This record gives sequence, structure tokens and C-alpha cells, in this order.
Amino acid sequence: MEDPDKSNINGGNTCGKFREEYRKHVQNQVSRDLADTLNMLNHHKGELAKLQDQLQQARLQVIQSAGETEENINSTFKSLLINVNRMITERHHQLLDEVKQVEVEALGPLDECGQLLSDRLKDCTNRLEQGNRLQQSTGTKAKESVIRFQEETSQLNRLPDVPELCAVPCVSVEFPSEPTLEESLQNLIQGAGKVSRIGPVQITHINERPGALLVAWEEVDEDVGDDSIEFCLQCSNTGAMNPETAKFHTVYKGPDFSFLLRNLQAGERYLLRAALRREGSSSWSTWSLPQYAQTSIPHYKWAKVDGWSVADDGRLATKSSADSDILLSHGPLLGPGSSVLFKVLGSGDSCSDEGIGLSCRPVKGTEQLLLPGVLFLNAQGSLVEESISKILKSHILASVKGLSFPSKQST
Repeated sequence: MEDPDKSNINGGNTCGKFREEYRKHVQNQVSRDLADTLNMLNHHKGELAKLQDQLQQARLQVIQSAGETEENINSTFKSLLINVNRMITERHHQLLDEVKQVEVEALGPLDECGQLLSDRLKDCTNRLEQGNRLQQSTGTKAKESVIRFQEETSQLNRLPDVPELCAVPCVSVEFPSEPTLEESLQNLIQGAGKVSRIGPVQITHINERPGALLVAWEEVDEDVGDDSIEFCLQCSNTGAMNPETAKFHTVYKGPDFSFLLRNLQAGERYLLRAALRREGSSSWSTWSLPQYAQTSIPHYKWAKVDGWSVADDGRLATKSSADSDILLSHGPLLGPGSSVLFKVLGSGDSCSDEGIGLSCRPVKGTEQLLLPGVLFLNAQGSLVEESISKILKSHILASVKGLSFPSKQST
């Protein structure tokens, strides 16, 4: 029979052990919960720090852009004041010079006519004095003098030509009255410049493509409707980091809202920006916020095989033998939602087993070009898809500049 005291001791030990294990369990659980909470708080703190940095960048963008815009406004109007004052002064003196020229040209003949009249008047006065003296003379000698005087004065009956007032200049100047110069300048100056919270077009999506970037943009103000609108997309030099010093070059101009920027190096950073201009305008709008982008997907390139020479980092392939060799891409590069563009730079007389195409598996020989899973367009214009052939156009590869094969996600 078991000793009751010993049984009580064992029972107490067991309960104590359970309590200790429970205490440790609770303590461990509390420690884990506390650790999870601390991890969550640390993560939350990190996210808050990121948001704080983002907020600081936003504030910096507002402050810097406002400062740069103020500087632009100040420099523009300072230059405008100088140039307008110069142009007004030049025009002022030009008009005065024109008035002086008309005055001089008109007064020349009038001054000549005035001199002639003065001479005639002086001559006439002298004749009158001479005639008055003759009236006091008598005798035969006086008669001869009168006859001679009459003959000389008979030539004075012809008067010089003096122009009528309507035939001489009456100088004036005409300035616009409706609107006046001041009103025109006021309207022009009041319409000069437009402060925008953000550029009228912004890059909205940049999707990676093999060796390319699909860039899309939108107008910020959707209420401004204009069918005649042109967009401009510019790209920086490879590895550009500072939008202020980056050297941009135009990669697209046109009405589309997206553009596939090709021939990019995988892993390299590019800086993109967009602008627009409406019909009738010769200048582009404010540029969009610059966007950094890169593609991590290598470009389409050919594999190095016998019978073919490959150049331009795998983009260009040239047949180097007369053997029937199949040139494959470097790997399965075409994925859903992307496309590949083949450009045929030159071709000769071709056979039915020569052409370009797509295959979901490596092709070992020309006989496999007719198998399911292969899309093949031969040089003679036959398209083979899923073992079904149809004629598109004779010698199509020699007559087109490029063939694009798009792909989409199957449903």
C-alpha cells in the first residue's frame, strides 16, 4: 500500500513541475509576442522613415521647383524689360528719323521755290524803283528808256509754279486706337507665362521589355480636349543620374500615348521625360517629372552557330555558308505580352525552307518547321502555322523592311 505522505509529496512535485512548465510556456509566448510586436514596430518605424524621406523629397521638389520657377520668371521679365525698352527706343528714333526724312525731302523743292520767289520779288522791286525813276524823266532819251524798260519787264509776267497744299506732304503718324498700344501690350503681357502646378503631360507607366522599355504617358488636365496634339519623349545618356546635367535626345515625336524604346542595355539606368505641344504652337510645354528606368531583360539576340556570323552584340546575323543551317535565338526570349521585330537587311534567291519564325521548342532541322508549335514564314511568302500553310505575298522578305511578331497571354 502506497504511503499517503509520499503520494502527496509526488503529487506536489508534479503540480509544481506543471506550474513551472506553464510559467515557462507563458513566458516564452509573451517573449515571442513581444518580439513580434517589436519587429512589427521596427518595420512600422522603417516604413514611417521611408514615408518621412518621401515627404521630405516632396517638400524639396516643391521648394526647389518654386525657386527655379521664380528665378525663371525674374530673369525672363528682366530680359523682357531690357529688350522691350530697347525696342521701344529703337522704334521711337526710327519714327522720328522717318519724319525728319519726309520733312527734308519735302522742304528741298519748297526751299528752291522760295529762293526763286525771293529772287523774282527782289527783281520786281528793283524794276518798280526803276520805273518810278523813269516817270520823272522827260525827253527823247526818256522815251527810249521806257521802251527798253517795258521790253525787260514783259518777261516778268510769268509766275513761278508753287505747289498746292494738297500736293505737298502733311506729316502725321498713325497709332492703333482699338485697341491702343497700351491695351495691346497689356493684353500681351497679361497672357505671358502660365504657372502650372505640374507639367501638362506626365509619364505614367514604364514596363520592361527585352532590351527595351515600353513608356506610356497621359495628359494631366483631361478637360483640355485637343485632337491636334503632338508628344515628345526624350531619353538621357546611359547612366545619367542628375536631370540638370543629363544630355537628353529625342526618341519619339507623334500623337501616340506610348512608345517602345528599343536598343537599350539591360541593367543600365535611363532618364526619361515627356512634353507636348498643341496645334499652332512652335514650342514644347514644360517637361514632365523625370523618371528613372531600366530593363533587366536582355535584348533579343542570336546564338552563335556554324554557318552564321553574329555581330552587334547578337542583334545582327549574316549567313556565311551555303549550307542549310538553322539560326536560333540565344534562348526562349519571347514572352506573353511582348513582341519581336525582324528586319531583313538583304536577301538573295530563296528556297521554300528559308525564312523566319517562332518556335516554342528548339528546331533541329528544316523538317521540324512544319510541326505544331512553330510559326514559320518562308522567303517565298508562305506562312505555316500549326502545320497549316497559306500564301501571303510572293517574296515577302525581300519587299518589306520589317516583320513584327506580337504575343499575348493565352486564356
